Amino acid sequence: MVKHILFDFDGTLVDSRALLVKLYNEMATQYRFRPIRDQDLGPLRSMSISERVDRLGVPVLQIPKLMVAGRQLYHENIRSLQIVPGMKEVIAKLSTQGVKSSILSSNSEANIRLFLRKNKLEGAFKEIISAKHIFGKHHSIRKVMKQWGTTPTRMIYVGDELRDIESCKKLGVPIVAVTWGYDSPQLLLSGNPDHMANTPSELYRTLINLS
Repeated sequence: MVKHILFDFDGTLVDSRALLVKLYNEMATQYRFRPIRDQDLGPLRSMSISERVDRLGVPVLQIPKLMVAGRQLYHENIRSLQIVPGMKEVIAKLSTQGVKSSILSSNSEANIRLFLRKNKLEGAFKEIISAKHIFGKHHSIRKVMKQWGTTPTRMIYVGDELRDIESCKKLGVPIVAVTWGYDSPQLLLSGNPDHMANTPSELYRTLINLS
């Protein structure tokens, strides 16, 4: 029986893809990287993060600096973001069922809390955890398990990227991959997630069956 649900933020709870492309292109102009064009969006969804970095010519050593700059730009544009249609209802129904939920994301805690406050969701999540490393979310998940004194099978992660699946597989944490986020359904399937959901209502049914 699942005791706790960990949600990813960008792409899973929040429809932020267009904003992140816009912010990336602003930084690409500044740092002279290859910009993302409209025709790139489909192919990029079918690539892993490391493949995207190679395709766009972003030096790996500059990624931490870009993440810091990107989070600040994100903060300045947060009013333009919307929750994924249907996800507010999913969170509310899980809460009424007594299911505990938290957020674990590569985004900053400040950005996430600002978005939740503006959308009247401050009390919907037990904790907000910021994963420090874009390629090492499993370290943050392991730390959470240790803090909570729980086992992998007593929690479930909900995410929209192959790297989420890979992180959970390293720890034995079940994952529901949602198909409306950053990575294509085909890329998600390549990671062999435990469950997949194509709509928020399908996600809710999956989570309730597991909890």
